[in-house]
Amino acid sequence: MRDIETAELNRRALAQASAEWQDHEISLLKTFLQDRLAKSWQHADECLMQVAAQLHRDPRSVREKATQLGLGASVDYRFAKAMQQGRGE
Repeated sequence: MRDIETAELNRRALAQASAEWQDHEISLLKTFLQDRLAKSWQHADECLMQVAAQLHRDPRSVREKATQLGLGASVDYRFAKAMQQGRGE
């Protein structure tokens, strides 16, 4: 019985993670990440997890959408580090 419930929960989570983004979700994501630059791997993960929890979405989906919107440096330190090196900081 638990296996069936667990499978159903996993199916719902996967469906939600891949669900189409709504305008209000994109707006919240942009507002939350605007002008943020990850200072470390931990800071990037904290920002990612916080916004993912607010949106009730999988962190991988949020990172992917943020990157598509040009906000990847807020949730992925690789992008933030590349930006900083590009600026000569």
